[in-house]
Amino acid sequence: AEPAVPRKCANKQMIWVEILARRREVAARFCCPGEEARIGRGYDNDVVVDDPYVAAQHVRVFRDESGRLVAEDNGSAGGMFLQRNKSRQDRILIDGDRPIRIGHTYLRIREPNHPVEPERTTRPWRRALPVAATTALGVLVLGIEALYLWLGQTSEPKASAYLLPLLGMALVVAVWAGVWALLSRIFSGRARFQRNLLIALSGLLVISLYNQTAEFSAFALTWRAAADHAYIAIWCILAAVCFFHLREVSNSKLVLKGCAVAAVFGLFIAVQTVQQFDVLQNSGRQKLTSRRLLPPALRLAPLRDEEAFFADVRGLKADLDRDRLLARSDEAGQ
Repeated sequence: AEPAVPRKCANKQMIWVEILARRREVAARFCCPGEEARIGRGYDNDVVVDDPYVAAQHVRVFRDESGRLVAEDNGSAGGMFLQRNKSRQDRILIDGDRPIRIGHTYLRIREPNHPVEPERTTRPWRRALPVAATTALGVLVLGIEALYLWLGQTSEPKASAYLLPLLGMALVVAVWAGVWALLSRIFSGRARFQRNLLIALSGLLVISLYNQTAEFSAFALTWRAAADHAYIAIWCILAAVCFFHLREVSNSKLVLKGCAVAAVFGLFIAVQTVQQFDVLQNSGRQKLTSRRLLPPALRLAPLRDEEAFFADVRGLKADLDRDRLLARSDEAGQ
């Protein structure tokens, strides 16, 4: 037997009004029987919209001479708009797909015979795939960090030397993803913790690969440019991660969000660049080629022999003696 249909919604001439959420998901759906539906903030409407920017009697939806649904503005101060268009509309011909905006609220109006998408079938592998991908990514990140912890060991290996850094990293990632999931829950109604965790792990993987590659190139090839400017790469990766988190919170105004993220992290990069320049100027020392000792077998650049080292020392001594003589001659001339 077919399920019972309420009498007021059994009319074929009824009008369906949907209130949409931030991500254009249906937040509420109202059945309005008859040829006309009134929408506004007042309690005498068929659909009451709890939005302070909506008028008491804001919109009237009715059928024109050809039977098509038309939305008409009742002379409200805020006006009526089609989707995100900024030009005010007095009348809008309803097609069932494009939402209209009144105040800060998006509405979608449909006929009873509006087609719906086919039902979805449950496929267990689709649910398991994101979980498997997140787990694999987490294991990969921890494995890379554990490998480089092992390569950098200069003392007797201990379990705590591996467990504490790895557990600390896992805790930081979980808290980071949890904060973004909370923001997504507040602003979009859905937490999406798994997606935020996947974004955080992806960013951490890129940062880890970059750091290890920079350390390896500095130790094995005596090329320290990547290590010296690692902070720029890390800030850029963090900016990309934050942008993808913001997209999960809401996919609206992505260009504005991207510009804001770029401006904030660009400021961080500029401040840290100035700080490092000041430290280098004050200390007068060059940075270490490598910050981590690695096995000698990973050294690819040829080692310099003893004679070449002492030749450099003699050249440096000659430069210092010349500078002293110039300084003394300057003092004598004064």
